[in-house]
Amino acid sequence: MTLLFRHDWSRLAQLYRTYEEPPPNFWRMESGAVGLVYYKGTLNVGITRQGLYLSIFPLFSFGLPPLLIPWSAIRKIEPANQLFVERFRLYLSSPEIKLILRKDVLEPAKEYLAAQGFEWV
Repeated sequence: MTLLFRHDWSRLAQLYRTYEEPPPNFWRMESGAVGLVYYKGTLNVGITRQGLYLSIFPLFSFGLPPLLIPWSAIRKIEPANQLFVERFRLYLSSPEIKLILRKDVLEPAKEYLAAQGFEWV
């Protein structure tokens, strides 16, 4: 089970591992999905000019490093709403992994996403 938990994050870390500190535009203890794993209240999300910063709350990170995924790695975005929460599903080009994050968290990224040709819904 631990391997499943680590698999998609580890694949992302091969390309997007970062040693940078979290950006000022940073939300702690968010819920969202990275690949097949749903992180309930343990996902940290940041928005930078360079890309999407992701980390896991340290108590639960189990050695999974922070990630900085460039905006250019996102190939498609679509709504993924749940009940009363507006979310987006982001499809990455390499590796082919999906992320699901709250719309509010992605709001500061709309100019960067627009530069990649995505319309903000």
